[in-house]
Amino acid sequence: MSTQVFLRILLLLIVLCSPFFASKESASQEAQWSKEATTLAYKTGTRRIEILSPDGMKAAVIDGVALDVVMEGKRLPGIEDAGVSTLAELAWAPDSIAFFVTESYGGWVGDWHVRVFVIEDGKAHRMAITNEVVKSFKKHYRCKEPQDPNIGAVKWLNGSTKLLIVAEVPPHSNCPEMGKLRGYIVEIPTGKIVEQFDEKKLRADWGQYLGKRLSHKQKK
Repeated sequence: MSTQVFLRILLLLIVLCSPFFASKESASQEAQWSKEATTLAYKTGTRRIEILSPDGMKAAVIDGVALDVVMEGKRLPGIEDAGVSTLAELAWAPDSIAFFVTESYGGWVGDWHVRVFVIEDGKAHRMAITNEVVKSFKKHYRCKEPQDPNIGAVKWLNGSTKLLIVAEVPPHSNCPEMGKLRGYIVEIPTGKIVEQFDEKKLRADWGQYLGKRLSHKQKK
């Protein structure tokens, strides 16, 4: 047995034996934005969750509010100061090169943000990929006072090269179109918008992947 295969099996056993291992079954029931994501829920005031990458070689480790990426038993450098909110969800890309975190800084209402973490050259790199989406979506709604949209990641596409993102008008009373949605497909890591569509098309084409926060909303 090669060393690489042994390490892969060892990491898989560690994660599966962890009492905090979050399964895909629970993710599909609980995730707010994406049915393919795992909810990073607190339990009894704390949490330690290890989410294994599809290739079995890496794990995203959430300890309290700290975030690390472990590969071959070692923490990867590059995101030493990274943290995760108490209300968040995470999904690895199918090729195991990247994962996203959707999190709220202010509870269920928001504000919600997306960060992408890319594993390259033995390091974890944090990417801001929603600037173009925020700028574009602001053209589609008005609030009585300026309000940034809520942003959530839904599905990886083409491995880790593209990501489906949903923008939501904040559910605040000063936004007449509160809850309005729009879908965007962006390139990773640039965040460049390659496709966008209204809520009707978003639901028609991607509805099966939308989490419970989005699935309960009425179609426009």
